[in-house]
Amino acid sequence: MKRKIVTGPRIIGALIVVAVLLALVFLIRAPAVEVETGVVSRGAMTVTVDDLGETRVTNLYAVSAPITGELLRVPLKPGDPVAAGATVLARVRPAEPGPLDARVLRQAEANIRAAAADLAGAREQEALAERELARIEPLAGRGFVAQATLDRARTAREQAARAAEAAAQRLEAARATLIVPGSRAQGRGAVSVTSPVSGYVLIVPQESARVVVAGTTLVEVGDPARLEMVTDLLSADAVQVEPGAAVSIEGWGGQQALRGTVRLVEPYGFTKFSALGVEEQRVNVVIDFAEPREAWRRLGHGYRATVRITVWNAGDVARVPISALFRSGNRWMTFVVDGSGRARLTPVEIGRMNDEVAELRGGLTPGARVILHPGDRVADGIRVRERSQLGF
Repeated sequence: MKRKIVTGPRIIGALIVVAVLLALVFLIRAPAVEVETGVVSRGAMTVTVDDLGETRVTNLYAVSAPITGELLRVPLKPGDPVAAGATVLARVRPAEPGPLDARVLRQAEANIRAAAADLAGAREQEALAERELARIEPLAGRGFVAQATLDRARTAREQAARAAEAAAQRLEAARATLIVPGSRAQGRGAVSVTSPVSGYVLIVPQESARVVVAGTTLVEVGDPARLEMVTDLLSADAVQVEPGAAVSIEGWGGQQALRGTVRLVEPYGFTKFSALGVEEQRVNVVIDFAEPREAWRRLGHGYRATVRITVWNAGDVARVPISALFRSGNRWMTFVVDGSGRARLTPVEIGRMNDEVAELRGGLTPGARVILHPGDRVADGIRVRERSQLGF
């Protein structure tokens, strides 16, 4: 009997066939990857710019000290009503003079000595003019002196008297420079600062008596019934906002969101540093409340809330969940679950986006199932099992 001998190449080929068969069996029996899916749908879509906003009184008046002096204790408290031109907000009286250093003291003493010497000389001149007039008047009565000479003597006496009085006043002014704190020298009068408008006291920066300089803010007043909101947006976001845009005011403390309208996008920007120290260019956007006063009467000046400003909306567009999208190069991609239960990598064309969905302009049709949050285990052609499905 002859034995059949298997050559080397035939053994290698058989092994390859077995390996391929095992790989196919493994792929067929490999468990499907569990995924969460969403559905491409059609419907309304809104894009907003969101940020924190702060309420403020429309016309806020910061009343300041008109003079430098001692502010008497402010009797008003935040929330007290005020009437325009009638309610006294604060009183400021002249402050005591300051202390003198050695240089100023010596200058003052020297000025006093000089003024005293001037006064002594002026009084001597006054006495001389008086004696001269006393000699001329009898002679003029007997006709020995011309009337013009008598007039000149009288004028000289009056001028000397006035010069002596002026020298006395200069001496008094020089002595006034020596007045120091604790000398019991009292100023005169106090300035009463009244409210420029009717409303309520909002802020009293300092209630206690103290010395203030002219221009120091004493009280801030306004009418809380006339509120607006202001938010500072990044300049790139602010250019998308138009006056009249609808605003949703949320997180203000009430049970329902408030409606508002953009009144003004300020035409200038300013630099602001973020919490991370990043320099940002910001623009103030002013918002009016569209709700009646009763809906937001609990709000006051300086309250904070979240504002969502509508920059675009459409009533019927194709929408895809943004959690199903990712970038591959310069294109947006997504994984679609086909009829056989496999993931298919699909490029899509995307328009505007918000926090939940993106405008779908091409690549898919409504009703397609897309994989949300695809991980590293999801690849083109792999079998998937849908754990749950979300609709938008």
